[in-house]
Amino acid sequence: MRFVTFQHKENIRLGALLEDRVVDLQQAHLACSDHARQIGEPWAAEAQLPVSMHQLLAGEQASLEFAQKTINFIQEQLDINQQLPGINAFSYFVEDVILYPPVVQPGKIICVGMNYPSPATSSPVSHYPVLFLKAASTLTGHKQPIVLPRVSQDVFCEGELAVVIGRRGRHIPPERALSHVAGYTIANAVGARDLEARTSQWATGKLPDTFSPIGPALVTRDEVPDPNALTIKTTLNEQLVQYGNTGDMIFDMPYLISYLSGIAALEPGDIILTGSPKAVGDRPAPKVTLKPGDTITIDIEELGTLINTTVAEE
Repeated sequence: MRFVTFQHKENIRLGALLEDRVVDLQQAHLACSDHARQIGEPWAAEAQLPVSMHQLLAGEQASLEFAQKTINFIQEQLDINQQLPGINAFSYFVEDVILYPPVVQPGKIICVGMNYPSPATSSPVSHYPVLFLKAASTLTGHKQPIVLPRVSQDVFCEGELAVVIGRRGRHIPPERALSHVAGYTIANAVGARDLEARTSQWATGKLPDTFSPIGPALVTRDEVPDPNALTIKTTLNEQLVQYGNTGDMIFDMPYLISYLSGIAALEPGDIILTGSPKAVGDRPAPKVTLKPGDTITIDIEELGTLINTTVAEE
């Protein structure tokens, strides 16, 4: 399943991405329930679907299963009828909606730095992951602008695999770590080198608004057989600037989830940015600085494509 948080007209809703359409899950269930009862679908009388991503994640497996039933029913009816009566009342073409980050108010955005080997340095690998935090105010969605702040002249982009936690956990053993994952999405961990260089801490360069584009969809765990074997490709105006595979991560997914849960409880909706490749093939990734009008495209195998353009701060 591919879940999205989207806006159509004035309403921000929970939806499912079905090819070129976004289906409003709550409205779809209401619209289809009478028809489902008529053909003997017993699930139609069950509780209503969650109306937000947070409610969906908080409901854990029961909510996901009910959402799956709704999606399956809609898809089956479309396959049979080609056009469900009233479908335009609860589904929209992707280009007609605004896609928000799948999770709009995470409790934590935990970022992992220096998690891929770099051909530019032979520095010893740290015994522990390098961690920093981003604020929810840095989030923005697919095809939404990245604002280049006036205080920086050296903003850069980094394509990363993002993990969304679906079940609370503390001191999670690595062998159970992936069972706490709701799904995966694509992140652009934008930063400002000149702001980062002001102090020994990176946070200054990570905090500007819109510096964490995420999306377009939350792809559920069952659709990603191995999160440690996904190709990541980042292009800037069609120039390849990063290329790698999550299998190259120094600290892999189960280790990161286990390690982080030993420091603080991981809650549904928390987001982990797992780091970005530092190379293009066997060469160091080129050092690039974003300028207004740039287009950044990040492709991750199994997850799709995240696209954003840059604008100057007014």
